[in-house]
Amino acid sequence: MSHSQDPKNESLKTDTSKQLTAEAELLEESFESADTLEDFTKVLMESLTSKLHANIDEIFKQNK
Repeated sequence: MSHSQDPKNESLKTDTSKQLTAEAELLEESFESADTLEDFTKVLMESLTSKLHANIDEIFKQNK
């Protein structure tokens, strides 16, 4: 069975797409409410750092 026909793969694509859309909306809100580019950059970096830590935690859970 190819990856494109795998229901699990399709579900993952849908979940990822929904997550990216939600993240984009949050970033848009942060950009609109930021007084400066520095404020927006700070929010962006905090968001990315949080995601990185979550991904690292998930990798460690999977490897146990």
